[in-house]
Parts: sequence; C-alpha cells; structure tokens
Amino acid sequence: MLSLFNRIIGFGTEGLDARYKVAVVRTSNIIALIFLLAGLIYGLISFYLAPDLMSVCIILFVGNVLILLLNYFQMVDLSRLALNLLISLDVAIYHGYIVQSGEAMIESIYLGQFVVALLPWIYIDIREKWLLMFSLSISLFIFIAQPWTNEFLDQPMDSTIFRDNIFKIPTYAFSIMALLFSMYLLQVKNLNNEKRGSNMYNDIQERNKEMEKQQAALLKTLEENKKAAGLEEKRNWIAKGLSQFGDLLRGDLNERFYQQLTSSLVRFMKINQAGVYIVEEGDDEEKYINLKSCYAFDRNKFLEKKIKIGHGLIGQCYLEKERIFLREVPASYINITSGLGDATPKCILIVPMVQDTNVEGIIELASFHVLEEHEIEFVQKLAESLAAFVASNRINMKTKLLLEKFQQQSEELRAQEEEMRQNMEEMQATQEEIHRTEQEYVQRIAELELELEKNRDG
Repeated sequence: MLSLFNRIIGFGTEGLDARYKVAVVRTSNIIALIFLLAGLIYGLISFYLAPDLMSVCIILFVGNVLILLLNYFQMVDLSRLALNLLISLDVAIYHGYIVQSGEAMIESIYLGQFVVALLPWIYIDIREKWLLMFSLSISLFIFIAQPWTNEFLDQPMDSTIFRDNIFKIPTYAFSIMALLFSMYLLQVKNLNNEKRGSNMYNDIQERNKEMEKQQAALLKTLEENKKAAGLEEKRNWIAKGLSQFGDLLRGDLNERFYQQLTSSLVRFMKINQAGVYIVEEGDDEEKYINLKSCYAFDRNKFLEKKIKIGHGLIGQCYLEKERIFLREVPASYINITSGLGDATPKCILIVPMVQDTNVEGIIELASFHVLEEHEIEFVQKLAESLAAFVASNRINMKTKLLLEKFQQQSEELRAQEEEMRQNMEEMQATQEEIHRTEQEYVQRIAELELELEKNRDG
C-alpha cells in the first residue's frame, strides 16, 4: 500500500532536471489525492444530506484522478493549473448550491475556500512566478467572488443542516486540518529548500575546496614546470658554454690560449675578473702555481705571480682539491679596479683543475654579483675539461721533449758510430801497413841470412 502511495505521488517527477520542480509536483500529487478522498467523503455526506450535491463531489473526485493522470503523462504545469481551477471552482459551486439567496455564508466551508485559495503557494514554486501569479489570482478571485456565486447559483435547498454541528464541525476540522497540513507542507518545503540550500552551500564549499586543491595542484604544476623550464634553461646555458669553450680547447696550449680563456670566461659569465693558474716545476723540480693569465674589465692584465704550494687560498685549493666559494670577501684579499675606483667583489670562486687526482691548475673568478649554483657547476665542468686538456698537452710536451732528446741522442750515436767506423778503417789500414812492413822485414832478414850463409861457405 505504501509503495502504491509512493508511486502515485511520484507521478510526473521522472525526467525533471530541477529539484524544486520535483518537490512541487510531488506536493500537487499529494493534494490531488487528499481532495480525491475529500470528494469521496463529501460525496457520501451529500448522498445522505443533499443528493443534489453528489454531482459536484463526483466532479471533484474524477477531476483529481484526471490531474494525477496529467502528471503521470508529464504535463505537470497543466495539471497544477487544472488542480487550482478544479478545487477552487468545485468548493465555490458546492458552497453556492447550499447557501440560498439572502443567507449568510457558511463559515466552515468559507474557511475551506480560504485554505484552497492559499494552496498554490504549496504546489507552485516561487521560481514559476507566472504560473504562481495566475493561479493565485484565479483562486483569490473565486474566493472573493463567492457572494456573487451564491446569488448566481440559486438552487432550492435547505442549508440549515449544513449549519448544524453535524456538518459544521467535520468541515471546520477538515478545513483546519487542511490548513495545518498546508502549513506543514509549506514548512517541509521550506525545510527542504533550506536543506537543499545547505547541501548546495556544502556542495559549493566542497567544490571550492576541490577547486582550491586543483588550483594548488595547478600552481604546483606550474611552479614545477617553471622550475623545470628554469633548470632546462640552466642546463642549456651550461651546454652552450661548454660547447663554446670546447672549440677553444681544440687549439694550441700557449699564452694566447690562456688570454682567450680568461677573456671568454669574463664575457660569457658576465663577471668582473678571471685568472688561470697552472702548476709548473722549477729547475730544482719543486712545484709552484704560476698565474698564466688575468682578465678584468675587458682587458688583459699582464701580471707575474708565483704561489708556493699551500700558500693562500690558491695554495689551499691545490692541497684540498676542492672548490672554495667565498660570499664574504675580505677587503684586503682582492680589488677589482674600474673607472669609478676600487671595489671589493661580492664573491670569489676558486676551482681546481683535477685530472686523475692530479691538480693541473686553478681557476679563480671574482664577481660583483653572487654566482648561482648552475654557474658554479659550469665552472667545475669547465675545470675538468681544462684539466684534461692541460694534462694532455703536458704529456704531449713531455713526449715531444723526450722524442727530441731521443732524436738528439740517436744523432750523437750515429756520429759516434761513424767516427768509430773511420777509426776502425784507419786502424785496419795501419795494421795492414804494419803487416806489410813486417813481411818486408822478414823477407829482408831471410835474404840477409842467405847472403851470410853464402859468404860463410865461400
């Protein structure tokens, strides 16, 4: 039974997108059911008290059945308009038939008419303003015009019984119950609206939170993309620099190379000063660090500077084989001279050029702006390439010197061999001469002995 009731009050709600319209259509089905029952009840009362009024009750009953059918077939606006006309006119006609000309209206029925006039507020939403205004206008007009309706519908009937308590009390009860039920429905409607509003508010809050999360995630993604783009840009900058200096490293290692290296470093990194030191050996095979080139403010500084191992930051960097990065530079450490006077740099970067645990040299940079991490990374990578280049050239130079020494020794050996050969030839000629002379002496001695022997015999 309950499921049937739920099915009936759900007529016309399928396929409706607006939630408010679902609520008011369900309410119109409930009111149609109530007045359908009212038509049945008052039909039975009329059958007992005034059979002539049964036709009005039958119209009320059948009309509400038709209204439910209209809702069932999704004609929800037409059904509610018809519901307003049906119950307003039916109650007015019922009242008009009972009250005779010149008689006072029956308060219990008139109260019921007043309740009926207010019903459009229940089953029509304020957002359906034209339908609501039209329905209220009709129901209020019918309510106000009831005295004229009573005069117009002059049907001979004894209204005394309808003024007695036997009819008046149930009618008052029905009207009051209808009013209370209408108020209840209106309250339920308001509560549902409030609940929907609260749900909408909560939904909006949730959506706002979700949007905030999405916005935060989007901002995070944008920030990550920005960082990634920044990192990519820095990587490209490092690669560009290494490629640019790679062309320089394919040349010869000479004084011009060091001058080009320092000047290119200053320009590429937009710093103020660069110096390159190379580890060398003296005649006593003692190592020292020699300043090969210094470049500052678009000009080469032709300075001579030799640093002993372990002395100062340069010597310390050689021993530790680690970079030194100073953000607080002592005023006495270095001065960068410009056309405006002397100034202390913001930072100093000293990077060793290490190849196979051997320090081949040191790069020293000074700048008025603090170097960023990717710039330091670039200098370290460049130092590795420079270390390999210097070590390779150092090996090539040693190999060349050894080859020249070997060639010189080979020449000397060849000269010594030639001299020995000549000496051997001279010694051989001398030996042959001695041998020939010796043979002549032997022959002469033999001749003399023969001649002596002849003289002795003779």
